[in-house]
Amino acid sequence: MGQKQVAYTGLSENTEPETCDKIEEKIKDALERNPSGVVVTLGTDAMEQIARRLDNEKMRELLVRKNSKLILTAANDDISNPQTDAWNNLEFALDCASGDAPSGVYVAFHQRLIPAEKVVKRPFDNNDTDMDYVALDDPEYSDAQQKQQERNARLIAALEAKFGEQSPAEGIIEYPVNSIRQNHDELIDYISAHSVRAVLLTLYHSGTANTENPQMSVSALVEKLRKDKGIVFFGATENGEPVNLRAYETSVKLRQAGVVPLYDMPKEVALAKLRLIDASAGPAQLITDMLTQKVGEIDETMVIDEDIDALQKLYKEN
Repeated sequence: MGQKQVAYTGLSENTEPETCDKIEEKIKDALERNPSGVVVTLGTDAMEQIARRLDNEKMRELLVRKNSKLILTAANDDISNPQTDAWNNLEFALDCASGDAPSGVYVAFHQRLIPAEKVVKRPFDNNDTDMDYVALDDPEYSDAQQKQQERNARLIAALEAKFGEQSPAEGIIEYPVNSIRQNHDELIDYISAHSVRAVLLTLYHSGTANTENPQMSVSALVEKLRKDKGIVFFGATENGEPVNLRAYETSVKLRQAGVVPLYDMPKEVALAKLRLIDASAGPAQLITDMLTQKVGEIDETMVIDEDIDALQKLYKEN
């Protein structure tokens, strides 16, 4: 009979380095009982990051010594949803834990067992809106990546043609928030030493990020730099899924702090467009320009006017 231990019960997007340490300690305790495998259930918003942190040299050595496996799994829908994938994913993870895969750290999701060092979110597909994971060397991933890159290249070329010979603007930076950080000191130090007028946040799949601990909170970071520096923050997603800053508790906090959602605009295209827009544009014009379709880079029907009006007012109050 397996045994259950709890290391963390919060939202997965609020995962902290200390949370990972607690999870690792619980895993080591479980491995003392020499199981064939250990299953860890997580939230999707931090699973690949936690998998990579756990896939360290000491953990790999311990798993080999114990002839055991570490299997991470999650679900797109919680168990209150009749169509949840939780039970199938859990059953698959348990089967993998007792199966014949070599010792190591894996993600088990939708009938795929993926080594931690290879796991990545599948590029977004309009025909399947659920979060999914694939391996970096999976042909499905390569094909989807190529299609996304080709579309992005076409859009960027069209934007460059639209804006003509205008010199790309300085002061535009990208900041990935889809990682587990202790703080944002590196970004704050960079902004203190450079003139930055806009930051493109690379968000989790639909727009979530840590908003709990003040040191790690992206919403606190946005609010501080918006007020102190007048910097405009935009949000795009890592895998191309449209940004939805109404979907989750944490995503609402991001919007309320000042993150302007770019909806279905790919992050590479968003970054290029930001660098092409008139450098003299103030926050209000910058927001308007980014949300105005020029070459098919954004679906304007997705824009929620009520939210954008509130954000425009927020930046005007600075």
